[in-house]
Amino acid sequence: MIGTVSRAAQVLKEADHILLLTHRRPDGDTTGSAGALCLALRRMGKQAYIAPNAQITRRYAHLIEPYAPENGFDPAFVISVDCADTGMIPPEMAAYAEHVDLVIDHHRSNTGFGRENLVMGERAACAEIICELTEELGIPLDREIAEGIYVGASTDTGCFKFSNTTSNTHRVAAKCLDAGVDGGEINRALFETKSRARYEIEGMLFSGMQFYHDGKIAVALITREAKRKTGADWDDLDAIAGIPRQIEGVEVGLTLTELEDGDTKVSVRTTKEVDASAICTLVGGGGHIRAAGATLHCPAQEAIVRMLEATERVYRGETA
Repeated sequence: MIGTVSRAAQVLKEADHILLLTHRRPDGDTTGSAGALCLALRRMGKQAYIAPNAQITRRYAHLIEPYAPENGFDPAFVISVDCADTGMIPPEMAAYAEHVDLVIDHHRSNTGFGRENLVMGERAACAEIICELTEELGIPLDREIAEGIYVGASTDTGCFKFSNTTSNTHRVAAKCLDAGVDGGEINRALFETKSRARYEIEGMLFSGMQFYHDGKIAVALITREAKRKTGADWDDLDAIAGIPRQIEGVEVGLTLTELEDGDTKVSVRTTKEVDASAICTLVGGGGHIRAAGATLHCPAQEAIVRMLEATERVYRGETA
């Protein structure tokens, strides 16, 4: 851990005119955590807003869009939420990337780019840190704040199924349920509701999946053409990276997505035998032990070759 919860709370008590930043291709943890913290800060009587994220999807929009800055708002204090480095901050927030006053994150690969840094790599979700922070600030955990925390904890642990789930994760979830959160409804919406486009693109993903290293590595590619054909957007692709790892015998699931600018987004999911962050670090990315990612500035086929090489290096015990 870099910094402490008590230090972060002290800094926040002294701050005002606060702007919170979420990361590129926002997920439930960055949006839920930002929304919960923004509400907590407002409960303290502070002016707090969340910067609009151009890539927000309908699944998570309600967690941050109500807190968009008013016209003329000039932040005096900037917080990044769930961002391991400045590269995760969206282009429309780039003006703030080098002037972050407080980093709140749970990525072990965090670069400590803030003036103050609260980084707890042992936490499964940034939302767990937000829960501790609100308690330290003396803000009661009401249903509204708890909803964002629960969404963050649930999404980053795959509905509490991933190996990063800890007893602390369950304690945080229990506090949210005690606050009135409907966990069943949230999880149904997040994990059991799929669009037709999602089902169609999953079919394409399975039919085109390739296997390497005696079946221990599964590679899935989502092409621009597949997205156009199905009408799938980023909301439809949420958590799709976990699918290759579900196949029996697979230890490393590599899911590559062609981006419109020609780059390739890579998501890596692994079992306990392999460190996903070690693989992604070799190609300029990072993340967690079982879930990591990177953006490669090359076509998908070249990206596949590079990712397979990186994965084989990790199997051989080589690191960056």
